[in-house]
Amino acid sequence: MKRAGVALSLLLAFAAGMAVGGARGQGTPRMRADVLLDLSTDEIPRRTRIHVNLDHWEPGAGTGRHSHPGPTVIVVLEGELGEVLADGRLRTLEAGRAYWRSARAEHDVKNVGGRPARALAVHLDPAR
Repeated sequence: MKRAGVALSLLLAFAAGMAVGGARGQGTPRMRADVLLDLSTDEIPRRTRIHVNLDHWEPGAGTGRHSHPGPTVIVVLEGELGEVLADGRLRTLEAGRAYWRSARAEHDVKNVGGRPARALAVHLDPAR
């Protein structure tokens, strides 16, 4: 559990860096971090397979309805996504924000904007 937490922290720090971008302007380069997601959970499996995707959607593309065995953190890097949840509600996923999806939650993610969209998806699935 501790290793999974450390790995998750590193991956989320990397994602925050990707979302924030490089140093701007002249002078001494600086690093900053914007907190995109801060939560406590008991959902991370004791033995965890960490699987990270850089997902790309063309305008109008979708994943189709599916679920994952473990929880997922998704960081939208660019574009605007809509996530249709199991109960039919639409959740808007905006660039520069991170979202938590619980284990086994049915969903369908679609690019609802007119430009390509990208997201970093960190899957925390039970290891076999």
